[in-house]
Formats: sequence, structure tokens, C-alpha cells
Amino acid sequence: MKNIKGIYLGYADNLEPQSRAFEEVGGELIKGNLSGGDSGGSLLSPKDGSNDKIDQIVSLLEETKAQSLVLQGHGFPLNKDFFDAVSKIDTFKGVACFGHGFDGIDINSASENGILVANAASFGTEEVSNHALMLMLVCAKKFVLHDKLVRSGVWTREHLSPMGHISGQTLGIVGIGNIGRAMGRKAKALGMKVMAFDPTVSSWDFKEYGIEYISSINELCEKSDYISLHCPLLESTEKLMSAEQFKKMKPSAYLINCSRGPVVDELALIDALNNKEIAGAGLDVFEEEPTYPENPLLKMDNVAVTNHYASYSEVAWERAETQLGEEAVRISTDSYPMSLVNPNVKLKVSGKKEAQGWEIYRETLK
Repeated sequence: MKNIKGIYLGYADNLEPQSRAFEEVGGELIKGNLSGGDSGGSLLSPKDGSNDKIDQIVSLLEETKAQSLVLQGHGFPLNKDFFDAVSKIDTFKGVACFGHGFDGIDINSASENGILVANAASFGTEEVSNHALMLMLVCAKKFVLHDKLVRSGVWTREHLSPMGHISGQTLGIVGIGNIGRAMGRKAKALGMKVMAFDPTVSSWDFKEYGIEYISSINELCEKSDYISLHCPLLESTEKLMSAEQFKKMKPSAYLINCSRGPVVDELALIDALNNKEIAGAGLDVFEEEPTYPENPLLKMDNVAVTNHYASYSEVAWERAETQLGEEAVRISTDSYPMSLVNPNVKLKVSGKKEAQGWEIYRETLK
């Protein structure tokens, strides 16, 4: 198949993994350069339609006649002005975004304009669920406090009690997508009871996964010994965990967040920890990143923190970059991607092929 083109914007210098799928079908992934800053930096505010970066991206797509845009990095929020503009380009079909999150993209505007949006949704399933499990264990065993004591020369058992437990305890999962299900599977292997809340999934699906269905976030908070967040950042999930939910949690319970920082009301979390409404937290993400050095959470011995790297391993990221290219080729060749973020777009477009696994689909393009 001829003239399959994508534009890449991001921080990677080596595009071999992202380009692999294009090359396998005789296509081309072109690295785009934007003036006024690093292509991997922050380009536009999601609500700002005046930034000239929109014009630069649109010009790139028009000049190259690329059918897809490949984005790798957190600095590419694409807004209504962008989607209104690219919808006027006859050749352009959609965007493939690195990673799980898509909170920087105006999904409704993309759908209204008939633009497909995909992400490499499955690449970090094992890494993120492993990271959440690690944070849960670190919290349960009070690792932060005891690591600090030993390194400062204090060898004592004075602070052992109360010590968390895992086997027989209840894990409440918020968001039962790929990562949430993986977290549930691993928690079960440790002997935990697993329940979950997800307003986008039917109770029947929960039975299929062997996870107890909970109909409200407040009920989940009341029943759980550990709560692990694995939902996307949407209007409906922003500050999903706030003062009301922390007051519902057990004083012995822990909160784990490997989703997005704004899913948690950070000030309410700080208050809950100071007031001993919950036992502690394990956080890979913060409301603002990088978080500020004076953040009280960084000074608490019952809070384990990492700097938003839960999804990272060399193997996982190469897999993600490869999947990113595959999704872009699907979009470029009038197929739905495997990980379609905006299924409502199907109301605006027609004639697309249903998504297929790459090994099968690439043969149809040769």
C-alpha cells in the first residue's frame, strides 16, 4: 500500500520502534520539528486556542499529507481549535498517543470532528500493576519509616505496631481496565479479597474477572483495607477521592495512586493523614508535577512516593513505542485502532475496518 505517512512529535531521537510498523507496510514515519521550543515540551494549554503551535502542526500535516499524528510525551494537549483545524485536512484521520492517559486531549472535540484517537493502552499493564503492588507492600510494612530509622543509625522495634497485613485483607480497586484487572489478579495471588468500583463497566464483567462488584465509591471506601486507583482522569473522576471518601475509609486503610494525580484531592489527603483518618498512602502521581519540595506529603513517614515512573521499564517502553506505530498505521489505512479512546467517533465516521491484531492486519496492506 502506497503513501502511508505519519508525523511524529516527541522527545525520542531513535524512532526505530515507532517506525517499524510503517516500514513493514512500505510507509513512512516523519519526525516533525516545531519552532519555539522542544518538540517534546509543552505545546498548548487544553483550553487555549491561540497558540501558534496549532498552526505549525496543521501545516506539517498539510505539507506531508500524513494521515496520522504520533505523539510521545505529556506536553501535547490537543484542544477544540486543533481538532476543528485538522478536520478540514482531507488526508488526516487521527492521533496515536503514547501511554495510558489522554487527559490532555479534548476527546469530545475529536469525536465531533470525526478524528480517531488511540493510545498504547496495554504496554504498561504489568509494570503499573507491579508498581501499585509494590507501593501497597511498602505501606503495609511501614518501609519508609524503618528505612529512614536504619539509615540514621536507629535499630529499634519500638515503631512496629500497628503493622499492616496483606493475606485475608480487602483490596478495593477503582477502575477495572487492563491495569485494574492485573492488580486484582496479583492481589488474589497474595490471598487478598478483591472488589472494585467502575461506573463504565457492567456488573456482569466483574463476574467474568472474578472480582466483587461494588456500586459506589463510598461503599468501596468503607469496605476496603487498601484502595488502589487505576482510572483515567476525566471530569467525572477529578477529585474522586476527596474529604468525604477519606472519612469513609478505615483508620487502618491505605490509599495507592498510580493513575493520575488530580483523581485525588491532595489537600484533603493531607488533612486525612494529619487527622489519622487513614493510615497512609503510596503515590506515584501528584496533582501538580513535579510536585513542590515543601509538599507535606514528602515529609510524612507513612507516605511512600515515586516520581511518576510506574509504567517504565525498557521492555515495556519499547513495546509501547512499537504499539504506537501499529496504531498509527491502522488509523492511516482506514481501520479503527485496537485501543480506540473515543468510541463515540463511530457516530461521525463510516467505512472503517474493524481493528485486527498486527500480525494479521499488516498482511492485508502488502
